[in-house]
Amino acid sequence: MMSIASRSAIRRAAFPGLRAASTQATSATQSANLWAAQTQTHEALGDTWRYDKGAFKAWITKASQGSEVEKRQLYGYLALSFGDVDVDKDGWINHEEFDLLLEKVASLPRRFGLAPSAETEYGGDKAARKAARKAMFDAIDGTGGFKPRGKIAMGQFINWTNEHIIGKVASMEGETGRVAFRHVEDFTKEEYVAYVDEAVNKPDSIASTTLYNYLLTLFVEADKECKGQISFEQFDALVEIAAASPRHFGLAPQTRDVAARREMFDAMDSTKTGFVTFRKFLRFVRQHAKEKVAQYKQ
Repeated sequence: MMSIASRSAIRRAAFPGLRAASTQATSATQSANLWAAQTQTHEALGDTWRYDKGAFKAWITKASQGSEVEKRQLYGYLALSFGDVDVDKDGWINHEEFDLLLEKVASLPRRFGLAPSAETEYGGDKAARKAARKAMFDAIDGTGGFKPRGKIAMGQFINWTNEHIIGKVASMEGETGRVAFRHVEDFTKEEYVAYVDEAVNKPDSIASTTLYNYLLTLFVEADKECKGQISFEQFDALVEIAAASPRHFGLAPQTRDVAARREMFDAMDSTKTGFVTFRKFLRFVRQHAKEKVAQYKQ
């Protein structure tokens, strides 16, 4: 359990805060802070479409529309994924490898809450999942002018996936109100608060998945030693970047409170190692956000 002092520190702090900011803050300052946070380098995470929900949606839309760069990037992603599951490296995959391939490829949109998990889609029924995937496999096998062979080639998989993606891109129009945390300027204050509320109070929601991915990417960026743990200095820098989103809506103070952040860090570092793991960071932020949402709604 956290001490009274630690909880007081949480209420003063700004991540991902739902507290009213000082009336001295201006929209220009908020916009500048948001821009600075969004233009940080992300060399540890690679292409933006791999970790940024807004960038992914723009990327997959352009790829489906035939934009040359994005189309080739998607092709490369799908082709290398095919190669990863082609266990015997003969250029073919069977229906079991196809099942693995779909899980691998689906992990990218799932990262942003844009596709259901297999657990959700099939109600935890592995037999149902395998039967459905086998039916998909059989539908692909024999396409392209070939007779069914009990195996599919990369080209067949690529063509099927491209057709599948076009339908999925159209369904992303239903994403209205589902916040991309790195692009909060595209949403209203009410949408932002409602999405954080859903993320921290409904563990199985799309919003929860989106927040998880956002926090994970922030943690990876902060972990300069690549050890799965961050120091106080790294945590302080991480919070400064993350606070830009609530500050954009005037929901967090415009200034750093180092003492409060120190108390936050010490509350997470229960074993007093001087470092905090992602698991502890995730648990702390979810609880903190839940408290802030409750305060905002009062």
